[in-house]
Amino acid sequence: MVDPTGQTISAIFDDERDAEHAAEEVIASGIANDAVTITRGHGTDSLPKDHGGFLDAVEKFFFTQEQRNVYAEALRRGGFLVSVQVKDQARHDAVLKILADKGSIDIDERAEQWRAQGWQ
Repeated sequence: MVDPTGQTISAIFDDERDAEHAAEEVIASGIANDAVTITRGHGTDSLPKDHGGFLDAVEKFFFTQEQRNVYAEALRRGGFLVSVQVKDQARHDAVLKILADKGSIDIDERAEQWRAQGWQ
């Protein structure tokens, strides 16, 4: 069952064009334009001066500190976060499929790779 207020689906992409195409296809599927956002990562080894906005973008979508850390790291490494607000299970499943088909990364697998390289 989906919460009546809806839920957020988020996916990380390595390529900006893939993220944009995924967002466009989600909107074309019937999701409102204002329910879809793309947060661009910084691709640097340090947070930008205005990192508050950067971290705020991540914090509003994720509930655990672990999730926030992983997605913040993906953005820090230059990833692109596509977030979609959905209101029902049918749209939820359709959006997940679109994001996967358009090349979203497996964030858990990627986080394990980072940990193997010494992250955290």
